[in-house]
Amino acid sequence: MIIEKQNLNNKLITGNGMKKMINFYYGDLKKFYVKKNNRLVSLNELSIRDFFNFVRKIPYRQDMKPIEVIARPKHLINHRNLGLDCKKKAILMSSYLKSKKIPFRLVASSNRKSRKIHHVFPQAKIKNKWRNLDATYQNYKPFQKKQITNHEIL
Repeated sequence: MIIEKQNLNNKLITGNGMKKMINFYYGDLKKFYVKKNNRLVSLNELSIRDFFNFVRKIPYRQDMKPIEVIARPKHLINHRNLGLDCKKKAILMSSYLKSKKIPFRLVASSNRKSRKIHHVFPQAKIKNKWRNLDATYQNYKPFQKKQITNHEIL
């Protein structure tokens, strides 16, 4: 296993690292199988809603400050029982979208009065509209509208 260590001390560096993990390693999803309708299917064969629910059900776990971690999809899936934060869940969702050739982008956002960016989630371009696919928390739904005070496209 190759480990690359890089300081993720700003959103641009973190976003570029996330895009690298997605663009180079989205094929990892073909190597993992889940049971659906009494048969095994690879993760990239799931519907967008089924894959969203797969990611959404992974427990949320924030990185230990001041360390921020990103990883390729296979490592995230192999260690999903440890929990994943928004960056890691965004990598998984975006990798799925890339494998399906669905245009996507990463959105860094805030819902705080201070407008300080603290969250990231993917959007998919479906029927010429950008739709939210934030699977960070258990209560989130596919395409759910968000109340945000600030955002940047990474």
